[in-house]
Amino acid sequence: MKKERLHILFHSYLAQNLSESEETELMQILAGATDDELKRLVEECYDTLPETYKLDDAGSDRVYRLLVKRTNAKVYAPSFRIRRGGYFTRIAAVAAVALIFITATLYIFNNKENPAEEINKIVEIAKPIEKPLYKNDIRPGGNKAVLTLADGTKVVLDDAKEGKLQEQGNTTIIKLDSGRLAYNTKSGSPILEKIVQYNTLTTPRGGKYCVTLPDGTIVWLNASTTLRFPVAFAGKTRKVEVKGEAYFEVAKDEAMPFIVKAGNSEIKVLGTHFNVMAYADEKLLKTTLLEGSVEVSILKKGEGEQNSPVMTLEPGQQAQLDINNALTVVKADMEEAIAWKNGFFIFKNEPIESVMQKIARWYDVNIVYETTNDILQFTGNISRAENISEVLRIMELTDVVHFKIEKKTITVCFN
Repeated sequence: MKKERLHILFHSYLAQNLSESEETELMQILAGATDDELKRLVEECYDTLPETYKLDDAGSDRVYRLLVKRTNAKVYAPSFRIRRGGYFTRIAAVAAVALIFITATLYIFNNKENPAEEINKIVEIAKPIEKPLYKNDIRPGGNKAVLTLADGTKVVLDDAKEGKLQEQGNTTIIKLDSGRLAYNTKSGSPILEKIVQYNTLTTPRGGKYCVTLPDGTIVWLNASTTLRFPVAFAGKTRKVEVKGEAYFEVAKDEAMPFIVKAGNSEIKVLGTHFNVMAYADEKLLKTTLLEGSVEVSILKKGEGEQNSPVMTLEPGQQAQLDINNALTVVKADMEEAIAWKNGFFIFKNEPIESVMQKIARWYDVNIVYETTNDILQFTGNISRAENISEVLRIMELTDVVHFKIEKKTITVCFN
């Protein structure tokens, strides 16, 4: 860690003339420091100041605002920023705490007779605040799903015990653990194998689940998703249908292509890893390829019509189908596309309505806006394992929005 560089960056921070790249550099340095290192850095920064150095009124005000902001938010490692009319306000919460500590301590060194006592107060302020800021809190989603069998019987999987659930033809359905389901198929009567039975796995809002299909293909379902599939694959293709969002790791079988129907598109694969986002309330249907190769086409509208020309995706590409049935291929942000599967929200210049829509699905809440704001865009990285209050607190650190929680309703208020 280059001390001289840190001192330059910090003094520029106090003067409010940091560039965006310099601010990022400062945040990264501070976020990687331990408490003891921060204390040493405070002393070193102070030692480099001229004897006559004092914080002016503006500097003192910045210390005050930072301290107030810290007392209303818990510590988080991820960064978060807001885009508003081209101007970026970046918040890195752990680094922000470091900035508060250093800024306030420098101020104390310059203005207090007993710096050690005052610094201890700042350390206490920098600790997480446990007092709830909302009337109630909401826990994150979890492993919840309903399995609808071929005869219409519904099995609530979060209530079902682990082990064998059902036999359908030559297939045994097994609940492996709290979030996984498996279909084991054995060869048997040709007559039974020709009788195609379909099951449907549905996750509610606030739910997720994983299923291993009869061919060994593994599918992860996001919240508010439905997967329809045969109990045993027979014939020339392996065909399933998805509504919502799912991540597929398809078992390779060149003799029997795997086909996914999603909205008005069809995805054909042999063996590959890809994500499909096909919520009915989204403007775009997205197919993101991580590994292998897939062919994406628009489904024919009527009998006798052919599917649209096929677009073949390479790893790192995303097919986007809009509401006018226009199909385009763009470079994919794979980290963002499968963030939900990895347990995160990742937003990159995303409108607040889209951000809140994802939050609503995962926490099973309703979103209400006091007013509208079409220009706010969020960029951030937040764990989906946190209670909703923690997610909202991080967003509130931007100082452009705040929230109210009333039972299962989140009200969005713009500052």
